[in-house]
Amino acid sequence: MDNILKKPIAFILGPTASGKTDLAIEICDSVPAEIISVDSVMVYEDCNIGSAKPSKNILEKYPHHLVDIIKPNSIYSVSDFYQSSLELIDEIHSRDKLPIFVGGTMMYFRTLIKGLDTLPGRNDDYRSELEELKKQNGDQYLFEMLASIDADYASTLNQSDDKRIIRALEVYKFTGENMTSLLGKVDKNFLSQKYNIKQLGILDEDRSILHKRIEQRLETIINDGLVEEVKNILDKYKIADGHPIRKSVNYKQAISFIKKEIDEDEFFNTALFATRQLAKRQITWMRSWDNLEIFENKSASKIKETVKRLVSSL
Repeated sequence: MDNILKKPIAFILGPTASGKTDLAIEICDSVPAEIISVDSVMVYEDCNIGSAKPSKNILEKYPHHLVDIIKPNSIYSVSDFYQSSLELIDEIHSRDKLPIFVGGTMMYFRTLIKGLDTLPGRNDDYRSELEELKKQNGDQYLFEMLASIDADYASTLNQSDDKRIIRALEVYKFTGENMTSLLGKVDKNFLSQKYNIKQLGILDEDRSILHKRIEQRLETIINDGLVEEVKNILDKYKIADGHPIRKSVNYKQAISFIKKEIDEDEFFNTALFATRQLAKRQITWMRSWDNLEIFENKSASKIKETVKRLVSSL
């Protein structure tokens, strides 16, 4: 089917602090559209300041789907995001509006484009076993364990990437097959077969502009009460040691500060470094992304014009 006959969807990608949300809100002021958040932390209730979640006033005026939909003592998976997104697209189209996916969780975007691998769900009991094995046998034990069953996949990972190492071991445990053999066996209901997807990115070529925005936003996040927010979350919810929130930028550093593992200066500096590293990874994803049109922030008006043209095919 030609793209002109397919219902449209827009993606707006960009590194953290690049202005994606502000742009999406401006678009919603000019065209019939609804925002779907592509952020693995904003999905959690009470994770407001550290995730740079839009204010309550903004969310009331410009509702964001997939924000505040789960409590922090539960875990929201890539599979959850994928299934929710498919439902939301149809719902938004039924209202004759354009679905706009906005965020920086690149794995979520990739899943929308590539489809969902047919892999088993998360098993917290087995993950706890693996965490205990690591404590007993050292930091490299799980990586070596993975390398013994899937050397090809292990060679693609950083040896300290516990998240992916544990996931690969979990998949092997419950399927008997390694990640190398399973990756690529995907749900063939790709969005690109059914919809006209316009992929748009915001990225300033002058990296110092982004670094300045990141530093200014971090100062605001801390001054707005990040530490108190994290204390309240830890008091209110029982959050497992391996929960993604504990590893998320800003939350991880705030927890270390609360535990007195780092002082105030280290807290700021480690959070700043982690955010810059996150932005660097996001930019690397974008540089290798197929069919992505990249614009500088000062050219954001061109993105708005592109989206307006998409709406005409609703």
